[in-house]
Amino acid sequence: MEFLENESLYRGRYRILRRLGEGGSSVVYVASDMKTGGPVAIKHFKEDGYGLTKRGCERGESSQAFAGWDFEAELLRSIRHEAVPKLIEKYEDGFVMEYVPGNSLEKVLKKNGPFAEKKAVAIGLEVLSVLGALHEKKSPVIYRDLKPANIMLKPDGHAVLIDFGAARTYSDKAAEDTLNLGTKGFAAPEQYGSLGQTDVRTDIYCFGKTLLQMTGGRCSQELLMIIDKCTRPDRDDRFKNCREIEEALKEYPKKKLLRRGFEHLRLAAAAAIVALILSLGLANFDYVVSYASADAKDRVPAVKERLGWAGLRIKQELIKRSLWPFEEGELYLPEEVFEE
Repeated sequence: MEFLENESLYRGRYRILRRLGEGGSSVVYVASDMKTGGPVAIKHFKEDGYGLTKRGCERGESSQAFAGWDFEAELLRSIRHEAVPKLIEKYEDGFVMEYVPGNSLEKVLKKNGPFAEKKAVAIGLEVLSVLGALHEKKSPVIYRDLKPANIMLKPDGHAVLIDFGAARTYSDKAAEDTLNLGTKGFAAPEQYGSLGQTDVRTDIYCFGKTLLQMTGGRCSQELLMIIDKCTRPDRDDRFKNCREIEEALKEYPKKKLLRRGFEHLRLAAAAAIVALILSLGLANFDYVVSYASADAKDRVPAVKERLGWAGLRIKQELIKRSLWPFEEGELYLPEEVFEE
């Protein structure tokens, strides 16, 4: 395909400034709106990205693929949420939307490493707000491709969800998704096919994986339990909706404080017991020392006497075996002395 050239005009109104990124079906540019003077983002579709050609678009031909990006544009039009880019205009070969300044969460994590737990949870709550808005529509929308690359962090630190190309409407009559979409490492088991269509719990799985990457796994056991419940292989074991996760994320700090309080109490109790034992030992120190001294006075002479007799017995045995040089005047004890 031919890329839109820098400084060229798109639809006679938007001056292309630079290319922001490229996906399998489209290219995203940042442009200047000649009418308002402000920046915008343009998602321009590749000629064959959705199975379309320019001629097909010009004739107004419809296809399942065409309906895919048309659905994305209309979804952006229908959502009124501060964390979703606003649709400005839709054309047959792409659409223009609000430009979101900042960097993707993926780039920030690669550059700075995992977030502190508190910050990761704050971003997670903002993402949940968007997912909840999608899931609670009259016809629930499943995002299906939640991952750090699709979350923008604005300069003020707030999160914006971008790229709704994989989103679909949930239908209780559908047996499976028409297309199996998702990203390896974040996609739920059911996104690989043969496990029924995706639903809100699919996004919950992807959310858990994203939250895990934001923390790098270095977080409290209470938060890890929430992540674990989000990412259970069987979707029936996961949270049922985003509201349940929001409640869990808002409540878990209290549980963490309570656990730490109990840990401090256990440590304090253990310290008190050790102190009591030491104090009892010090209180009876003089008695223990005097008892040991008296016992030593009784036992040491007896031990010395036994050692002396043992030495004499050894010497006597050596003399008998002519192994000890007997000198005149040296004491020689008869064997009867050693007999019991």
